[in-house]
Amino acid sequence: MPQSTILILLPETRYHNDGTNTPYDVTGNSVQAAAYHLGNQDLQTVSYSFSEVTGNLVIEASLATDPGAGDWFKVYEISANNQANTNANLNSYTNLTGNYVYMRAKIKDFEHGVVNFVKVSY
Repeated sequence: MPQSTILILLPETRYHNDGTNTPYDVTGNSVQAAAYHLGNQDLQTVSYSFSEVTGNLVIEASLATDPGAGDWFKVYEISANNQANTNANLNSYTNLTGNYVYMRAKIKDFEHGVVNFVKVSY
């Protein structure tokens, strides 16, 4: 019987200018990935939606059952660059293969726009 689960890696996140126009990083919550529930399940689909974002989406994973700071590694990265009008309004997905136990999303160098969502499904 197929199982489908959709988890939020990063909910709607808006850029907040603190007056310095300094880019910052946002890290979403860690969520249990496919291997946590399904053992050897190794296919996850990450979907994401950006509105006029300048920054980089980074998907990290962990093989640990209780991940600490040093247990995370990058499995995917895409750049959104509103200034060059490349990927400024982006709705897309990618398939990631790996027996990941936990996953999380980060927006690095966030300078502008709204991350509508970042979700993982398996």
